[in-house]
Formats: sequence, structure tokens, C-alpha cells
Amino acid sequence: MTGVGELYLKEIHRQFSYLATWLPNTHLELGDVGLLRGDTFVRETTLGDLGIPFTVRDGGAPVNFTWTSKSGISVETKAAGQAAVGTTIPLAQAGVSVKFSREGAFLFQAVGCLEDSIDNRPTLETHIKNLLLKNRWNRDWTVVDTLVRADRATIIVSNSGDASLDLTAEVPVAPANLTNVSAGFAVNRTRGAVIHFIAAEGLAPLFRLSRVKQSIIQRLLGTKDGTFYRELGGDRGPSSPPEEELLETVSPE
Repeated sequence: MTGVGELYLKEIHRQFSYLATWLPNTHLELGDVGLLRGDTFVRETTLGDLGIPFTVRDGGAPVNFTWTSKSGISVETKAAGQAAVGTTIPLAQAGVSVKFSREGAFLFQAVGCLEDSIDNRPTLETHIKNLLLKNRWNRDWTVVDTLVRADRATIIVSNSGDASLDLTAEVPVAPANLTNVSAGFAVNRTRGAVIHFIAAEGLAPLFRLSRVKQSIIQRLLGTKDGTFYRELGGDRGPSSPPEEELLETVSPE
């Protein structure tokens, strides 16, 4: 059965062409190296620990990312003094109620986002190729080469088919602005299993991974145990493959 994290990962990727950090508060850094196992990136080492230097291209103008699942979720707001049937938000308070009717439905709002990336990929590829030929690079490794850092993010994911989250607020709120930290959001009630981060700061909710193309690995190393293809380089070991990019972007399977 497909897990909640995997559903979230695939839908975010379809919408934004980024991988989603799971869980959303997982700490990632540019240059982290590891494996993508289902919905989770498992860090094993770093480019720095492997002796690979790199430079960072800082993000430019901040952007916002907003997406709500196309089905299985409803978002309702209420003003102070307004009755809201089916919620636990007190009559005297403003708030928002998020209801889910399917597992894996979610709301994603991230504002003030900056994209940082590893610069000078050809140099990075040369270093990785050298480690690969020395059997110091796991052919299944991926590297975090792009990281989106959010000023604030509200991410709510249903972990069950019938769940809800009621939030109170100190000021009127709109469904499209649930990252407003000055709203003073507070969780009034949760029903079912709901993963939630409300107007959270310091998250890096989106990223990209690169890995060595399998076709190049086969030409360089041959068999899974690292035995060289002798016909590529005779007794001198394998020769370089035709010029092409060594790395490819990882997509959810």
C-alpha cells in the first residue's frame, strides 16, 4: 500500500517538479549524500566528508508555493462571533477548520521561499566520477543539489481517511493565508491522524536530488560488484565515456 508520505511526495512533484521533504521538518543541507527510499531521503554522508568541494548559488527573489489536494480536503474559515457548524472553534474566536475525507490529502503553503543550489555542476561531476572509479561512490547514492528554504510554511497532511484540524486565530484569516504568524494560530482540536506544521519557520520543504546515470555507471564499472569492462580500457582500466552529463535529476518512482 502506498504510504501517506509517498502520496504527498508524488503530488508535490507533479505540481512543482521538486521532491518534498518528508517529514516536512526533516533537516537537509546542500551536499547531503544518501539514498531515496520510498518517500524518505536517508542521509549517509556529505560531499564535504567525501572530500568534494562545491560552491553555492544563492536564491534570488523569494517566491511562494501554494497547493491544496484536488480532492479529499475542505478548508473553512470563520470570523469572531460567527457560528461554524461542525467545528469546535469557540463562537467568540476567529479560526479555520480543515477537514479530510481521504488519506494523504494535504494543504501546502510556503512563503518567502529561496532556492539555493550547487553551482558549477561540471566540476562536481568530475569529482564524483573520480570517486566512482575508485569504488568510493555508491552507485545508488543521490546528492541534494537544490534546496528550497521557506520563511514560513503551513503544511497539513491527513494520515487517515476521516480527519480534521480546528485552529483558532486572534485575527480574521483567509484560506490562502495560513502562514500569517501574526494571526496567532493555535490548535483547538484534532480528530484522526493529522500531521501539521502551522506558520512554521526554518523549514526546507522542497529539494532536488541528482544521481549518476545508470548507463554511465555501466560503461565505467560494468558489473554490480564494480568489475571493470576491460574492453573499454584494456589493462589500463576503463576509459572515459563519450562526453555527456554524468548526473540526472531523481524523480519519484
